[in-house]
Amino acid sequence: MGVQLTNSSVRVLGVDPGTIRTGWGVIERTGRAIKFRAAGVITTRGFHSLPERLRIVHAGLVDVIHTWAPHVLSLEKAFLAYNVQSALRLGEARGVALLAAAQAGLRIAEYNPTEIKTAVVGYGRAEKLQVQKAVFALLGGGENPEALGLPVSKDATDALAAALCHLNSTKLTELILTTQGRTQVAGYKGQRQRRTLRNVLPKGTVEKLLATARSRGHS
Repeated sequence: MGVQLTNSSVRVLGVDPGTIRTGWGVIERTGRAIKFRAAGVITTRGFHSLPERLRIVHAGLVDVIHTWAPHVLSLEKAFLAYNVQSALRLGEARGVALLAAAQAGLRIAEYNPTEIKTAVVGYGRAEKLQVQKAVFALLGGGENPEALGLPVSKDATDALAAALCHLNSTKLTELILTTQGRTQVAGYKGQRQRRTLRNVLPKGTVEKLLATARSRGHS
């Protein structure tokens, strides 16, 4: 069986799918602390058949899931691309990743590229190098990421960015839901208005975040 978790831990597998190189990364949140666990790249170079490449990607992800026992798979949503052939290949690799996660009973969270970059870098049009540096900073690697075993491959750091996006998104949603409940209880105890995210964020933004959380099953 995989690495065991405490009851309060949430472990996320991020995946950056591709038929040549599939990046993956595992991070874990315990309380407020986020820790890097592992990352790598599944490569299919040397295999010319697409079915064989997809088999290798699937087998590699199954092995990662078995070893690290994540709760959630986080990855980019399918999106339109100028190169139709590339988009089709990406879709096939995504399908393999989704299959491996579904077979293991993982919850699945999908985010568009802009959401991931905004959650990690704070800017939705960030370049890959900016994303990588932000991932290193968020996971405590700073100027010496290799000392913590963080990957230098941008495929792997893109996967870690997807995982970080999920933890950041669920953390904000949990805070909204918590403050919503506290505000409702406080209404019975007194009429003083408390400062909550509903007071700070526009109503439409809060409702959108709550709707997104419900559609993902609070994963």
